Amino acid sequence: LANMSHELRTPLNAIIGFAEIIDAGVFGELENEKYKDYIGDIQSSAEHLLALINDILDVSRLELGQVELYCANINLKELVASTVRIVKPRARQGRVRIDAVVPDDLYIFADETRIKQVLLNLIGNAVKFTPQDGQVTVSADVLDGRIVIAVSDTGIGISDADIAQVMEPF
Repeated sequence: LANMSHELRTPLNAIIGFAEIIDAGVFGELENEKYKDYIGDIQSSAEHLLALINDILDVSRLELGQVELYCANINLKELVASTVRIVKPRARQGRVRIDAVVPDDLYIFADETRIKQVLLNLIGNAVKFTPQDGQVTVSADVLDGRIVIAVSDTGIGISDADIAQVMEPF
């Protein structure tokens, strides 16, 4: 899996790099506006595919017990804010509002990269499945001595019949 992911990531990085060069107009502007749209689609699709490959590689590392965590004290409000900033353009495009409700002084001892991955997946899915003019809220607080992080939305939700399947490891 690691070899295959390397074989896939190398050309994907080239595609992303060349798309960025074309988009920036390094060798001249694109005459037709449609090409700018296509380059943006190529870039975002390649980045999405690269993220999927990285996720698959992370899952295989998890299954093999080869994930190393780099834990530190993290200000949760800052982490949530930086994660929301990444998802904001997609939310704006879909006319979905994102709010974050996290106390200023809430810290966790965790691996920042892994927590950010989880938040990106949860917030990204919430935005993806929330209709226009909908709302996504990311909140965190201490409840019964535990830190609780929640992502809620006004989207379609998951049917009761599918809850068990969603909670299964894949």
